[in-house]
Amino acid sequence: MPLPAPLRTMSTSPGAASSPGSFDVSVIIVNWNTRDYLIDVIASLTATTKRASVEIIVVDNASVDGSADAVRERFPTVRLIQNDANLGFAKANNIGFRAARGRALCLVNTDVVAIDGVIDNLWEYLLSHPTVGAVGPRQLNREGLTRMNVRRFPNLANAAGDFLWLKKPGLLPGRAEHASTYDHTHPAQVLSGAFLMVRQEVVDEVGPLDEEFFFYGEDTDWCRRIHDAGWGIVYHPSAEAVHFGGGSSAAFPVRYYLTMEKADYLYWRKHHRASERAVYAALKVAHHVISMVAWSGIWMTKPTRRDLARLKIAGHAINTTWLVTRRSLI
Repeated sequence: MPLPAPLRTMSTSPGAASSPGSFDVSVIIVNWNTRDYLIDVIASLTATTKRASVEIIVVDNASVDGSADAVRERFPTVRLIQNDANLGFAKANNIGFRAARGRALCLVNTDVVAIDGVIDNLWEYLLSHPTVGAVGPRQLNREGLTRMNVRRFPNLANAAGDFLWLKKPGLLPGRAEHASTYDHTHPAQVLSGAFLMVRQEVVDEVGPLDEEFFFYGEDTDWCRRIHDAGWGIVYHPSAEAVHFGGGSSAAFPVRYYLTMEKADYLYWRKHHRASERAVYAALKVAHHVISMVAWSGIWMTKPTRRDLARLKIAGHAINTTWLVTRRSLI
């Protein structure tokens, strides 16, 4: 695995030379050309954290939109690490982990706004539940509705439920937990890496994020490893944050679709037998082919939706090609 690009590190935090454990929580924010989101999330975290001692570490993946200068100007106590290239989400977070001095690490996306007490509530939950290794908040979309992003570990049943649309009539489950589960604290399998707090000792035991995941899917793999090591994973909706979604991926949707496809298959390669992977790939190909036919019909019959249909057709075609041939068209 290639080594990270050389780093330029800037920190004016008063405790920059402190030892591990100097803070309750180290918040790690990976940024790639989302300056406005980045400023908003740092401001919200600073304003809403009252009880836990927190350091904020921004790892910037060679942004060209002035993100680093904006952090220096607006938040001089934030620790800023600048990479010389876009190293991806997992690798950049791991760089932040190595710089962190908190007893817990908290991944926070740039396209997030913290709601009052979210860090405090998550940290206090970990303090009072020593067998829980990871905890995540309720995430709301921009309309204030709960995101259904607490998920099950991938298996063939929920893959068929999602990709062959069998969850809608209730024939098979999908990966997302049922809507009725989102209003109470409960054990979970997979929590979203958009806002996820993990004990430092858990990271020491199971390892950091797998850097083979460039962007997307690393949270599923990490939760699998945390679960397999015997630690509890808990969804805790008393803590809340807004997650707008698409902060870094919106500008390149087709490339993002392929990145998701590759990440999903990587998870299956790591955690499932070859026979299961073959069935999974067949399910995905069927899903993409059916979707291409459906979106082609929309393109032909609904002129006002042709731009979206063209994008969807391209995404499904590119992903199908990769699944069948392992050749990337973009």
